[in-house]
Amino acid sequence: MALNGLTEGPCYLHPMNEAMFTRHPSSGALGSISCFFLIVLGLSSCQSPHPHQAAIDELQELQRSVSTAFAQLQELPTDSVLQCARWSSENLQELELLLSGGHIVITKAEGSIISEVSRARRLLKDHESRRNRLTQNTERTRLQLQLLADAIAQNAHIDGAGTPIDSGYIATQVLTEARIARELIEAINETIDLARRGVALVEEARADNDSLQTILRARLAQHILDSTDDSTPEDS
Repeated sequence: MALNGLTEGPCYLHPMNEAMFTRHPSSGALGSISCFFLIVLGLSSCQSPHPHQAAIDELQELQRSVSTAFAQLQELPTDSVLQCARWSSENLQELELLLSGGHIVITKAEGSIISEVSRARRLLKDHESRRNRLTQNTERTRLQLQLLADAIAQNAHIDGAGTPIDSGYIATQVLTEARIARELIEAINETIDLARRGVALVEEARADNDSLQTILRARLAQHILDSTDDSTPEDS
């Protein structure tokens, strides 16, 4: 059987394949097996690349990039990050309560400690909700990338909404999905960065915060004591 008869266009037959046809007759089990593999080899060598292979490759690479970024997010110690978020929120609230009356004067260095606790809270306060949203968006984005790549690879004619899939459609959809994927990766990386910076700030501020709160409580107690003494009527 001629290989050209199994393909749409002319087919190049490797000289080694031609020699094997010559040396091994097609009759018999061995000959049949040899012919089968040679035909498959010939078909594979003659198969032209997909006209939109570049788009398929880009979508698959984006899918891998999204998966890699999300894996890094998952590597964050969730419990530790959330504990630091609670710590910064609770301690900032305590510091604000101690200073709420306006009776206690603090130094510049003490104000810097409070600022560090406040910064840690800003960095970590939305971590849990951000992480939940990113998990959902990652699942949806990976699925969309896979579905579009499969549709292109399988030469689908219409999408789920009945829109014809042509070269213009593919270019537009790949551009859209690429933008969404890159924005998602950026958001994941930003969340990772915020979490790491917030945790580092908490670890640095713990000891200074504890000392400052002890000092502020002592000053507040002294202020209350002084106010009580001032309000006590003198003996007549």
